[in-house]
Amino acid sequence: MGLFGKKKELEVFAPVDGEVIELSKVEDEVFADGMLGDGLAFVPANGHFSAPIEGKLVTVFPSGHAYGIRSKGGVEILLHIGLDTVSLNGEGFDIKVKQDESVKAGDALVDVDIASVAKKVPSMQTPLVFTTDSMDGKSIEIVKKGKVSKGELVAIVK
Repeated sequence: MGLFGKKKELEVFAPVDGEVIELSKVEDEVFADGMLGDGLAFVPANGHFSAPIEGKLVTVFPSGHAYGIRSKGGVEILLHIGLDTVSLNGEGFDIKVKQDESVKAGDALVDVDIASVAKKVPSMQTPLVFTTDSMDGKSIEIVKKGKVSKGELVAIVK
């Protein structure tokens, strides 16, 4: 409970232009079965990815394929660009941030050469997962499905 009894909400914005799909539709059972947490996923239309929330970069994989961000309220998200992209060892990923930096929603995270990367991995589906242990009883409301533009509100954590 915050000031005046209003619960603090976390707004989550589309990290890329594309299409929002249900996490259960992701072609990787670790994500589809919610083993890392609940969330949603994107089919990117281009390779310009930005931070979906404001917070601190607690994880920036050297390969550029995944980013962990912790909000001020303690909710952690994992943005995982493409499936099996870790195997590329950073090829096609131009990282714009460093671990432990603070980011605002919309700040550039990485530019990905989608055409090149997509030929080498099973899918470019991009899960955005809210880590289970950081949710602490909170729920996710997905407010936008289908086509989205980067920066558009897609979910609210309550």
